[in-house]
Amino acid sequence: MDLVEYQKSESESYLEEARFPRAETKDWWKTNSPRLPVLAKIARDISSPSHFASESAFSVGGRVIDESRGVMKAQLLQTIVEETE
Repeated sequence: MDLVEYQKSESESYLEEARFPRAETKDWWKTNSPRLPVLAKIARDISSPSHFASESAFSVGGRVIDESRGVMKAQLLQTIVEETE
């Protein structure tokens, strides 16, 4: 099985999983990262708080990130997934 086939089967495995409550997301990825290593890395990268968020929280000058910057666009997510494959 080559890397592309492996990653396709990894994403298919993930999509076949039962849904889980959002509050348990971090624990779910910690448990399942050995089984889904590529997707776990993507999830970690996407869900990690950025230094910009902390700058925004502690900035006396106001918000650094607005709502339009805080939402990842679907095309960007697709590009990230394709680049890791």
